Amino acid sequence: MFRVRLLIPALLAALAGCAGPVRWGEPAAIEAPPPGATLTLAGGGPAWSPPAASPARLPEVAACPGSMRTARLLGNEWFATWFSVRPDSSVVLEGARSTDGGATWPERAAVDTTDRGTQGCHRPPPALATDSASQYVHVAYWLTAPEGAGVFFSHSMPGHFMFHAPVPVMYGDRPSRTSVAASGMFVVVGYEDPNAADPEVWIALSRTQGHLFDDRVSAAGGAAAPRVAVRGTTIAVAWERWNRQGGSSPAPDARGGERLMARTGEVRR
Repeated sequence: MFRVRLLIPALLAALAGCAGPVRWGEPAAIEAPPPGATLTLAGGGPAWSPPAASPARLPEVAACPGSMRTARLLGNEWFATWFSVRPDSSVVLEGARSTDGGATWPERAAVDTTDRGTQGCHRPPPALATDSASQYVHVAYWLTAPEGAGVFFSHSMPGHFMFHAPVPVMYGDRPSRTSVAASGMFVVVGYEDPNAADPEVWIALSRTQGHLFDDRVSAAGGAAAPRVAVRGTTIAVAWERWNRQGGSSPAPDARGGERLMARTGEVRR
């Protein structure tokens, strides 16, 4: 029943079309980002922010290869998150905080320990974003919780380094790449629809720092690998175009058309 309740908002948003919670602009090609760049809203539309400086060092942990993500909050405060695999091929999503630019990582916390999957490290990495307005750290990811597989979200708690109980974004069995962005109380999670036969990119919107996701909105069909950004009530989504023959890639296709696309939207109040 819980899974059905999560699917209903997505179906209603799809049926609502242009009267839905987001007023979308037209998709347009966007240049491929340099390694480590993040999507941002600058001027009139989406753009790539140059890669931020890296922490002095990464946490010394037995992380799944490629799953480590880092982000700076303010000054020398850095955060990291990663998957660690258990002997039964499930994973634990873990986090760490450094206050000296990444020289040391003394604070550790579990983000999500509920995974019951058997994919081991063969799963999309988590998405990590920091928000200077709220000073929260936001994480979006796919795993198999006891009640079912799907996309989940968590954020750090103020004070002692720990994370809020995971919040389901969308249940579905297909491993899904995610992205997350936040500005104050407003949080946006981008994800590949874990129920679609062919990849589609959706976004989930929260006006309560991720404690509740009010709306789930289709951003693009035939799309994969979402990136999201938010500024005020304006959101941006970038994705890789997908086809059955070649999958997804940010490189130009055989006809010269760009595979990497983006669009902006205004959230209706």
